[in-house]
Amino acid sequence: MQKFYLLLFTFVFYQAFSQSTYDRVYTILQTNCVSTCHNTANHYGNLDLSGTQQDVYNALYKVTPYNTAAAAMGNKLVDPGDALNSFLFKKVQHGMEVNLTLTAAENPSTHDTLPALTLVEREMVRQWVLFGAKDTGTFVSEQTISTFYVNQGGQPRIQPLAPPAPGTGVQLHWGPVFMESGSEWEYQNKHHVRNNGPIDVNRMNTVMNDESHHYALFKFWPGHDTMPMFSGGMHKVNSIGDEAILFYNTDVVAQWPNNIDLTYPLGTGLVWEDNTVMSLSYHLINYNDSVIAAETYTNIYYAPHNAATVPILTAQIRYGGDQVGDLVIPNSGQDTTFVINQYDADSAFLWNVISMQAHTHKLGKDFNVWTRTLAGAKDSLIYDGSYDASYTFDQGVYIWNDPPYRSFTPALPVDMRKGFIHEATFNNSGPDTVGFGLTSSDEMYVTFIVYYKSDYTSVNNVFADGTLKCYPNPAAGQVQIELAENAKLENASLKIYDLMGNLVSELGNISERRFSMNVQSLQNGCYLYRLYNDGAVAGSGKIMVQQ
Repeated sequence: MQKFYLLLFTFVFYQAFSQSTYDRVYTILQTNCVSTCHNTANHYGNLDLSGTQQDVYNALYKVTPYNTAAAAMGNKLVDPGDALNSFLFKKVQHGMEVNLTLTAAENPSTHDTLPALTLVEREMVRQWVLFGAKDTGTFVSEQTISTFYVNQGGQPRIQPLAPPAPGTGVQLHWGPVFMESGSEWEYQNKHHVRNNGPIDVNRMNTVMNDESHHYALFKFWPGHDTMPMFSGGMHKVNSIGDEAILFYNTDVVAQWPNNIDLTYPLGTGLVWEDNTVMSLSYHLINYNDSVIAAETYTNIYYAPHNAATVPILTAQIRYGGDQVGDLVIPNSGQDTTFVINQYDADSAFLWNVISMQAHTHKLGKDFNVWTRTLAGAKDSLIYDGSYDASYTFDQGVYIWNDPPYRSFTPALPVDMRKGFIHEATFNNSGPDTVGFGLTSSDEMYVTFIVYYKSDYTSVNNVFADGTLKCYPNPAAGQVQIELAENAKLENASLKIYDLMGNLVSELGNISERRFSMNVQSLQNGCYLYRLYNDGAVAGSGKIMVQQ
């Protein structure tokens, strides 16, 4: 008898823990949908869910909805990896997502009048879709989801952003993926922007969990999103090889350590081709003693592409460049500082820096960036890692999992013949050396820079004595002024005149050698400018305004 009960227990245990995610979803659909509408007799919406598991799978997977409004929006009954484009989830989600509402043409009343699935059942449907809607394999823990929703064992979900107005942008929602206490991982998932023509992205706003380590947006090179790694919904980033595959098929366009609302300077933007495809990659560490729903909401605001738009560019400045194995932190228990000299002696460009942020893991103790002189010495400290996350005040210590994000308004022009000096300090008191890797037990040393270029040849008004630069030229919105490093200012002012000699704009009380001047009120055309220093003309030149 004992042997019988042992065998029975083993059978029940095996059944409970061998059930695939699709097995569970199939049971939910059979229990809740077949008896009412979606059966052989009714097949409401031309959908019969009463068949075998394979029959139901074939009826859902990548199938265009019978509803013409949903079909016109590009929905599938189940779009693997994209719950918000899956008509099945849109029909059963029943208020789980406040930004996901059905239009009248999508006939929401057919389900609103029926009893809703439980929160756990609805979430199981969503998780199945998010993880690729596969017909085999177990990808989520229903117990973890139940702990979050039913047993109140989870942290509150983040508040979503209101989506952009129609025609002005798109909202991308990553997740949620349910994360147990003490766990750490990184997942990436593919998202379609569904833009029908080239666009200029002029703003990005994102919100994420407090437990975020980093959240990055990658834009696939056209046609490079079809590899198997990118086609199966949520994909766990397990190795440097996974990261390398992403790196060699995409451009990273944004990276944030926390909630950021970033607006690009007037006349600039991220320039994207039509039908842009993104990969959203999210790395978290759950420090809480309860489950979290890991997710992000990102609003991408754009306008139709303008040929005059100056492209926004990004750079990941890594120690060792592509040779990431060069980063080795000795286990000396002492501070070890690594230096990157980033410059190009033959550069024909200025980098106009919009934002900058540090990225290390837990051995990181300090992180600073300076501009560099031609002689290779440190010039100005432009990024101080001891500042707080919003770069508001010096908190006296670098916090690796909440590094400062510095925005420059106006953009900071950097002569790339001089470039930058990056310094990161680490302290490893563990038993082994630590090298580059993806988890917080490994290390990284990356500066992420957002910028746009302007070439020196277009800055055609640099004086022989090196007194002053004025750019971009032509200008729109704002013009940037840079004086020589040894400039001494007394009662300085900049005056702009039209070609008839009339004063049209003036900026006084200049005390910094880098500053900006608003020319948005000026008509398109050619103007003269003069820099006055203690009553004397210190420099002059011409500038074109093209709004």
